Amino acid sequence: MSTQFRLPRPAVPSRLKRAGPIAAALMAALVLVPTSSAGNYIDPAGDGGKAGDITSVTVAGDKGSGQLLFKITGTNIASSEQDPLFLDIDSDANPVTGNVLDNGSDYVFLVDSGGYAFAHWSGSDWVDTPSLSVQVSGGTSQILISVNRSELGNTSMFNFSASALDVPTLAIDSAPNDGAFNYSLDANGPQIDSVDVQTTPTAGPKAGKRFVIVPTGLKLPSDGRTSAAPILPESYSCVAKLGAKKLAGSGTGGCTVKVPKKKARGKRLTVLLTVNYQGTTKVVPLTFKVG
Repeated sequence: MSTQFRLPRPAVPSRLKRAGPIAAALMAALVLVPTSSAGNYIDPAGDGGKAGDITSVTVAGDKGSGQLLFKITGTNIASSEQDPLFLDIDSDANPVTGNVLDNGSDYVFLVDSGGYAFAHWSGSDWVDTPSLSVQVSGGTSQILISVNRSELGNTSMFNFSASALDVPTLAIDSAPNDGAFNYSLDANGPQIDSVDVQTTPTAGPKAGKRFVIVPTGLKLPSDGRTSAAPILPESYSCVAKLGAKKLAGSGTGGCTVKVPKKKARGKRLTVLLTVNYQGTTKVVPLTFKVG
């Protein structure tokens, strides 16, 4: 559970607009993009106290139209005006601009049993913002929010977080628990800028010896996290070749290879390391000289 100040928000417009028909929003969700090509973000269950419990957020985008769809799943979310749900969007993926008390948020959605509000940070306050492309629907286990990027500062990459609040107790469940998630329209998930890798031996592959490659951290755009713990891939795999010959892999992701003893010294070992994280796949080419 995050302790960042996100709510209550007295500056968010109190006059809520009614959400569109659920059927129309669900149809938009089905047409937009397949779930398999969306960003999938998980939050631990049962960490919100008396607040609604957010367990996952899925984000899908269509590059042609610019339409974005957020699917927020959980238990007892947006169930009443005392249990609202918030979606914060940092449209420039910069936590030191926008509302810095809200991790740099530039836009916010408020959803409860009465409808929704959509607001923009003016530099000092939350104010009404155009919402011609917006559709909001769902129930207490799933909320769908669809908005065009043209109404989010024409963004192509942004950070975001979802939070459920219990107003009487101020209990809050924030997803993620620290900082914000990242979404890139190009990646249809988080943008992975680079991957840190550790090898064994650290000096590189040796003829006749085993060589192990392990990703030790992913570099994503700045997201306001306070933890120094590395971001690890959810899974990874390797394809290794010595010259033109493919080498069999073992261990996690096939990332342990046995380098041939004969005629290997001085040759190039190439490895395609594939990492998977929150719906995004990145392939990192690595090259080593066999000693």
